[in-house]
Amino acid sequence: MHRTKRFIGIVALCVAPLAAFAADALTVAGRVVAPDGTGIAQAVVFVQAPPAGARSTAGAPSAEMDQIDKTFVPGVLPVVVGTTVHFPNHDQILHHVYSFSRTKSFELPLYKGRDAPPVLFDKVGVVKVGCNIHDWMSGIILVLPTRHFSVTDDTGRFVLRDLPAGSYELAAWHASSQVKLDATVQRLAVDRNVEDLTFELALAAARPRPAVRGVRRDQ
Repeated sequence: MHRTKRFIGIVALCVAPLAAFAADALTVAGRVVAPDGTGIAQAVVFVQAPPAGARSTAGAPSAEMDQIDKTFVPGVLPVVVGTTVHFPNHDQILHHVYSFSRTKSFELPLYKGRDAPPVLFDKVGVVKVGCNIHDWMSGIILVLPTRHFSVTDDTGRFVLRDLPAGSYELAAWHASSQVKLDATVQRLAVDRNVEDLTFELALAAARPRPAVRGVRRDQ
């Protein structure tokens, strides 16, 4: 009997810190919408800076931007600064991936499969990615200052999870946004779950995908 009580006491001591952590892990949810209230898909909502005293996660993060059917997948890849990104090529042809962006300039010459070395994204900003063989291929890697970010679904909804209580600055970004990033910032004191935060963005008209010129022999 005494042994059973002792075991229950040990379990309680182990569970208590986990319960406290769960109670401190808050959620901020809402929508990104156009001026007419229509939800905007593929927008990224993120925390610009963690609250004072927040601890960063250990370990080096990694991510992938694949190449499938001559398309970068995903077309927009948000990552936290310090992430190593792999560029696998699942097409049966060669690709030549590159970027001339100020945030990160790199080049991965002709390759298939996973032969290309990964690229470290060590500066916050937007990185436009292309293929030197297939001009219409384009992707964006959005390098963010914290790990707290969310990509909106088809209805414009986002969910930021596991936020410790504190004061935050949140921003919303979209590849076609006509609103400057600083103008989207909302300051929010998070001491409970938030379900109705709204960001409004005006988007530029989508550009038609350029036609492929001529017939090009794939490598």
